[in-house]
Amino acid sequence: MVDAARPLQVASLPPALLADAARLLAAGMRDNPLHLRVFGATQARLEPLLADAFVRLLDRQRRTGHVLGAFDGERLVGVAAMVAPGHCQPPAREKATMLRILARARSLHRLPRIACWLHAWRRHDPRFDHWHLGPAAVARGRRGQGIGTRLMEAVCERLDRCGGIGYLETDKPENVRLYRRGGFEEAGRQRVLGVDNWFMLRHPRSPGPPHCA
Repeated sequence: MVDAARPLQVASLPPALLADAARLLAAGMRDNPLHLRVFGATQARLEPLLADAFVRLLDRQRRTGHVLGAFDGERLVGVAAMVAPGHCQPPAREKATMLRILARARSLHRLPRIACWLHAWRRHDPRFDHWHLGPAAVARGRRGQGIGTRLMEAVCERLDRCGGIGYLETDKPENVRLYRRGGFEEAGRQRVLGVDNWFMLRHPRSPGPPHCA
């Protein structure tokens, strides 16, 4: 549990903690239905593959948006990333890096499923300026303690300050309920590789410059 005398803090993630954040995300998202369907691996094999990918993704997101950490004292217990308008899609160099990660994990045969997944998500990605949210996760063993809610509140505070529209994808029904409490609304739904995916938007509750950092 979070110590009441030492309240949870949400702050920008220091670069030195990117690897820790990537491991937390990988552990927290290894049982996501779409990850399991795409990679067809056991959670134990999937986790290091995800961690390798997330550390590179977070480094780019830190430079093109915000990576937030939830801290219980000095312990990192949650992570949420948000990318500024115009930076949703990874550059070609990052895509090549992901191919090398898949090759090392002997998962190149999963490319058709990955392509199907990413194509479906690209089709739903809004054409107007928006902040793209995710990945986000709470440390295993710390769920149900309000950490995810606090991260969502911090993200929404930043969106409202900017007057920015937030957009996200999720494949977990419990996440849909969480995001609705933060003001997100369902903008679409699609079964991808047999897994339900929700696409959600949140409009700002106060005006502001839409491209603020």
